[in-house]
Amino acid sequence: MENVTLQHVADLIVCDLTARLDASGIMYRLFSRAKTVRSMKHKLETKEGYNKGKKIQDVIGLRIVVYFPDDVDVLSVFLQRDGVVKRAVDTPDVFVFCPQRLNLTHAIPNEYKEMFRNALPADMAEYVDDTYEIQLRTILSEGWHEVEHDMRYKCKDDWKGYDGYSRTLNGVIATLETAEWSMKSVFHEMAYDNYVNGNYRAMLRNKMRLRLRNDDFSAPVSSYLKCNPEVAHQFIVSDRVVFVLSLLNHKESIPLTFDNILFLVNRMDIRDEGLLALEGESKVLIDEYLKSK
Repeated sequence: MENVTLQHVADLIVCDLTARLDASGIMYRLFSRAKTVRSMKHKLETKEGYNKGKKIQDVIGLRIVVYFPDDVDVLSVFLQRDGVVKRAVDTPDVFVFCPQRLNLTHAIPNEYKEMFRNALPADMAEYVDDTYEIQLRTILSEGWHEVEHDMRYKCKDDWKGYDGYSRTLNGVIATLETAEWSMKSVFHEMAYDNYVNGNYRAMLRNKMRLRLRNDDFSAPVSSYLKCNPEVAHQFIVSDRVVFVLSLLNHKESIPLTFDNILFLVNRMDIRDEGLLALEGESKVLIDEYLKSK
């Protein structure tokens, strides 16, 4: 392929990853960038180790920004399955607050490796590894990191002697992290109240926090839940993280309707015979989907 750029390779990786994320229903935004020649040369000149055989591993960078903090954990587990070269995670210090990193370095997929090497500037190729980086962020922390990166990280000398202001800036991200967990708790507690009040449509939406294909259960499923509230209770206490991780790990996709979500949770956890009988024409689709793992 002629005139292939690093950004083109990044776009191909993004396309593959987007397909998996969309199939899981996770609420997210995905951004990508490819370093310019100027940026690569600057990194080689200013960072230690590159003159001793160390190679640049983030010529292509992806950032996945999720709505809820527990989805960072889900994606961290999923993305470490294949091709992870390095995992950079800051260990929290109970006495000193600072923003936490979760960066994963992946090998460039084999089908894009030759394209990637051809896209590198000839005089830079020997200093670049066949890897790319994925950063995981939550949507509130993403805004803070953007400001911090441009206003502090890129001009560290300006902050020398101003430790108090640095602590205050770090305190802002602490406030945002608290807000994120509070926001998650709102939906978690609301889902339980939805269950208590018999609003099973809202219960599923607030419990799963996924992008769904429709807006309610089918009439037979809705009637069944109203007559069998114990099934709804088993759903509300099921493990969302395990379920979403399962959606990510399956190679095939399935329409994320209210019925299908309930049917899948039933197959994986609840195992209610009445719900199994309601699958109808969906049974074959669900069988094939579960075999695709």
